[in-house]
Amino acid sequence: MQVGLCTHYSYCDQAYFCVRLADFLHAHGVDFDIYSENQPGRLGLPYDNIVKHRKVVPFTEWVKKQSVIVWTHVPKIEQINFAERYNCRTILVPMWQELAAPFKKVIRRAGVLVTLSKEAQTLFADIYKFRNAVFIPYDSGLPLIRKEKLIDPKNVKVFLPWFDKNSKCSSGDFLGMLGYLLERMPDARLEVGIMSSKFSPAVAKFFMTLADKTKGRVTLTRNVSYLQRFTLYAENDLTLLPAECDNYGFCLLSSINCGTPVLSLAVSPQVDFVYAEANGLLVKTKIDYDEYGVPHALPNYEKLLMTLQALIAEPWHLDKMNQKITYNLTLRRNQFVQGWKSILQL
Repeated sequence: MQVGLCTHYSYCDQAYFCVRLADFLHAHGVDFDIYSENQPGRLGLPYDNIVKHRKVVPFTEWVKKQSVIVWTHVPKIEQINFAERYNCRTILVPMWQELAAPFKKVIRRAGVLVTLSKEAQTLFADIYKFRNAVFIPYDSGLPLIRKEKLIDPKNVKVFLPWFDKNSKCSSGDFLGMLGYLLERMPDARLEVGIMSSKFSPAVAKFFMTLADKTKGRVTLTRNVSYLQRFTLYAENDLTLLPAECDNYGFCLLSSINCGTPVLSLAVSPQVDFVYAEANGLLVKTKIDYDEYGVPHALPNYEKLLMTLQALIAEPWHLDKMNQKITYNLTLRRNQFVQGWKSILQL
């Protein structure tokens, strides 16, 4: 069997899911190809060297060599029709932040629709009535880590993974409150991880100025590669991610797997895997839905930052979470593995 992974291979959720699925296929001895809808970026991974795109081989020629094609987005219906003409099984794993018309017609045409969160499954199966929807929870595939060393209450390290468009936390309210808190809590340290090419110069300047005001307790780590991210999660005591919308929880699940509790907003998909006092805290927030039914938080940043303040002031809460950080991760991984084995008929 030859599995074709069709994605947007760059610094985005599509590529991260593609990499996880490629790791899964490689571990199970399944041959696979990766095709990028655009000229691919460089993630610093061995897969970078095998990714094909239209300047290397036409999509139609690539399809003919595949037994199964997995799209990490909603393709054109002509692409699905062409694949099925050559007896390729078609599987869609759409990033729901990127839904655009006429996605309903395309999804109904596909063989299988994989959803990555319970709310996505409800949206597609119960609201849109897609009969081909199957829920398989995302799993990062990282080794499970539990930290044994207690947190230094005079040096509580917070990590803000501001890598991609998921981290829509450029609100002046959020930045203002975060800066106010850090200036007045000398026991707090903040590390912000960014991809420079996609980062706002004004926001970068804000954190650089804040570093001066806090005498170096705020650092800005630029050009963070894909693999370097996991080291940053592991090195910090808490991951703060005020994302208004997320596809499947890549950042937060990565942090939890690396043994670092999380603080975020109570919106899908993090409500599926963040358990209070076990691996993190979720702050209740109002939810709005876009025209396609995808949930977006209407965040109360004051409440979020008050929770962060409490965790910094009483880091024993984080120590307690560290003892339970791997809660439910093994079950989630088994569901991911068994789900994909079933769909791919391995």
